[in-house]
Amino acid sequence: MAEIKPIRFADKGTYLDNPPDEDIPHRARFAPFAQSVLALHPPIGVIESIQTLTDFLDAMAGIDATYGADGVLPLADAGDAADEAMRAVADLQNQLPRLPRLPLSASPPSGNLILDNLAIGIGLWCMRHQLAVSSPEPMVNALAMRINAATSKQETAATYAMMQGLLRHLKPVLGSDLERSNPERPWRILHLNFAIAAIRTADATMIRYAFDSLNAALPDERAGFYKEAVVLARSPDFPAETRGLIEQEYHRAHALPAG
Repeated sequence: MAEIKPIRFADKGTYLDNPPDEDIPHRARFAPFAQSVLALHPPIGVIESIQTLTDFLDAMAGIDATYGADGVLPLADAGDAADEAMRAVADLQNQLPRLPRLPLSASPPSGNLILDNLAIGIGLWCMRHQLAVSSPEPMVNALAMRINAATSKQETAATYAMMQGLLRHLKPVLGSDLERSNPERPWRILHLNFAIAAIRTADATMIRYAFDSLNAALPDERAGFYKEAVVLARSPDFPAETRGLIEQEYHRAHALPAG
């Protein structure tokens, strides 16, 4: 099964319209990481990505100070700038393991955590300002890491809430899911991870909502997902109510034709 991880848990009834704040690593926290990488005299692409993120963090702070932290922005290029910053995060995540002699503050997992937090922060900033997220992969991957690192159901539920909001935000662009030949497409991974996060909360309402979302978004994959999930659910220490919900969906999925 695809795996995914938290922030603060928001009220399930209001989250979609009020994404939670995320403490985006502003320049004061991003700068030490950037400086440690730049000290290695990395390739020009890494330097450009760091500069893009530094400029965006400054611009983002200025935009929020001028127009507020929520609401539509009267700036035509705000979405393009956020998308460029998200791509810069992805580039640094790809390049970081290739750089030699990274200090502990910038080496994985510390460096990856900084970039994951940054991706989530940029994504939530876009959601609060109703900006399209054209390159959601870094945020989807970062949420996966948070789910996998969660040590409590509260942390898992918090990330579940964020994923719920991201799915809502991405649906106008990705909801048609035309790239079905690509198993790594973010719409698919996010739905699978959303269902896994729901299972880990052991909350029946959250599980039902995530399963309904998965069934609607990935009708041709639901049977395979529940087949694998039901095997895991038969573990002796698995919550009985959650096992029952998974088994119910398993039987439904295998009784109905895909699509």
